[in-house]
Amino acid sequence: MDADTLGIISGVIGIPMILIAIPLIYVVNAYTELSERMMPTSSFVKANIDTYSQAGLIGKVIRNGFLTMVLMMPGISHKRGIVNLAEVRDFPAGLRRILFVTWGLCAFCFLALILVGGYVNSVK
Repeated sequence: MDADTLGIISGVIGIPMILIAIPLIYVVNAYTELSERMMPTSSFVKANIDTYSQAGLIGKVIRNGFLTMVLMMPGISHKRGIVNLAEVRDFPAGLRRILFVTWGLCAFCFLALILVGGYVNSVK
């Protein structure tokens, strides 16, 4: 494959990733505190707030990403004593869907870019 084709492929993957990052930033700003308030007894939420509250937008992204991962894997998180399963069950389905879709699409595009980069390095 020549450089032009790889550039087009990277653009086809990278541009949607940037366009997905814009709503992700909105979701992080709008829903991080709301999501954390819905899990008041969770020890990891309190620890994340204490650790990352001074980090600005990057800290909010980290807190929101951790919260989304815990919601994706509640069984593992409960076994480790991080989260109460009742709080996860009571978490609103619409908000959970928003978090999963935005983070999932961004992760999918990022993985696709990594695979294209790996292909480019293996062909050289």
